[in-house]
Amino acid sequence: MKKVFTFFLLFNGLVNPAYADQDVAERAIRCSALIYIEITRPEMAGLTAGEALMNRVYAYHMIDGSDIEMTNGQIIAAQTAAITKLTQEYIKGVNLAEEYRNCVYWMTDVAKYINISEYVSTEDNAEESDVQEMALFLSAPTKTSVTIFKNPIETWEQQVDLGFVAWASQELEVPYKEAILSKISEKFE
Repeated sequence: MKKVFTFFLLFNGLVNPAYADQDVAERAIRCSALIYIEITRPEMAGLTAGEALMNRVYAYHMIDGSDIEMTNGQIIAAQTAAITKLTQEYIKGVNLAEEYRNCVYWMTDVAKYINISEYVSTEDNAEESDVQEMALFLSAPTKTSVTIFKNPIETWEQQVDLGFVAWASQELEVPYKEAILSKISEKFE
């Protein structure tokens, strides 16, 4: 009975809105998008799990009580929109280094909190399991706990530049590809 009551409360939005946060969702999807751009660099492939982790943070903070799940298609659409916005900002000269640095440290905090090395997402659709997973992700850190950073901001700026170079250099269709490559050549002239 307790399980049914918890699910009922969550499903009807009586528990969820107290924890879900649109601002956290927005930062999580931007973080996921930055990571997606960075993992086009072969040496950054290890961040793939981090991208998936931040997508889950995004999804659980977007659920508004009227729906108990978010589809992969909805997450990919949000990530694509975030990539487009980040690309437009990058082309305009917005320095994304601080955001990327905070993203990486936040992702690390979430991974430690969830104990990602031991966490196994259940593929069964048991309501209790879904509620527990949602509660876990909603209680994870919502920003980085680090305030003193080891590397200078210029190092992070260089990482962002290298990510955009790798991303725009792919053979795939990349939005604003020519503008990105032009911006990068301006930066390194």
